[in-house]
Amino acid sequence: MDDILVEMTSLGSVAVALFGAAFCLMQTRHSRVSRSFAIFLSAIAVNNIPDAFTRILASLPSGYQLTADLVTWPSSFFLAPLFWLYVQILTSQDQEMPKRLARHFGLPAAAVVVAIMVLASPPAIREALFSDDPELSSAWGMTLVVLLGLLQLAVFPQIAIYLILILRRLSGFRLQLRDYYSSTEQFELRWIYVIGNLGFSFWLATTLLLLGAVGINEAPSSIVILASLVGFLLVSALTLWGIRQRPPLPPSTEDDPAPINAQPSGKYEKSALSPEASERLSRKLRNAMEVDHLHRDANLSLWALAKHIGASSNYISQTLNEVIGESFFDFVNGYRIAEAKTLLATTNESVVNITYDVGFNARSSFYNAFKRHTGQTPTSYRKNMSRRDGVDDI
Repeated sequence: MDDILVEMTSLGSVAVALFGAAFCLMQTRHSRVSRSFAIFLSAIAVNNIPDAFTRILASLPSGYQLTADLVTWPSSFFLAPLFWLYVQILTSQDQEMPKRLARHFGLPAAAVVVAIMVLASPPAIREALFSDDPELSSAWGMTLVVLLGLLQLAVFPQIAIYLILILRRLSGFRLQLRDYYSSTEQFELRWIYVIGNLGFSFWLATTLLLLGAVGINEAPSSIVILASLVGFLLVSALTLWGIRQRPPLPPSTEDDPAPINAQPSGKYEKSALSPEASERLSRKLRNAMEVDHLHRDANLSLWALAKHIGASSNYISQTLNEVIGESFFDFVNGYRIAEAKTLLATTNESVVNITYDVGFNARSSFYNAFKRHTGQTPTSYRKNMSRRDGVDDI
């Protein structure tokens, strides 16, 4: 019964992953993102095949199960770099492939080569390699043992390295979002943080339990069943979020005219925007906040602001960076905080109402931004202003 439960959950993981991969391959928009996620899900499906078809493989002639294990074994080395590749493409503005991509698949390629070497070995050596009490006297057999052991050990630093690379990428991506959105919470891909860390913790915990924590004997069936069930839930959650995710950054567009007497330097050196035009655009931007109160729109984006004032989004970005000296996020939130300070000092509106009135879409975002600007929480600021007014009245 326990074997059936493990087989069912593993088969469910294979089915969910293959469904997600097929769904992604049918998408015509954001094809690079969809294809990269489809390849990752396919690797997950392949990795679960031995556990999903244990009874079928066991009913076949001797050696078939070992062959299936060797064929699918390298897939575990592809999971970390493939997920990193998906995150790289997803967070790229033009969904570009990373440079020097081949070096990231050196370890998976080595695993494939070693698996082929084992499969090409005589049956006696293959069976001895995976027996409970291996007896290998040949140099070839000992070489395979060393290679398999080194590769198994290499999985641990590989996953740790790619987890760090993914977290670094997401950290930089969160800063990049501030050039395009006034509220970034819904675009920060927090589900990747959650799924990635849970997946790593699950893999590490089950590996320790199955290989060391329970001793040299076979792991208790309850642990195996629990690991299989948690794995199925993780694959399902990952697939659900992944097929719904769209690139937060739209592709860059050439919406600026050809450069004429270009003046700025740096990343805007090809821009045709003159210093005089930048100053005029700066006044329009401030007018959009101070008169039109666009900062009160929680979903305000760089492109919505560009449409409102009738200017190129690239020119607005250049003006914010070179003239005003702020990112789009900081520029808009500065006006939100300024209005919130006025409301806190002059009205009895609740902090929650003020949060949404000035344009924030979450209380936590308002508190963090307010404290970053003033060094105080909204409640403390209101109390301090009330005391100051009381002193002034004396």
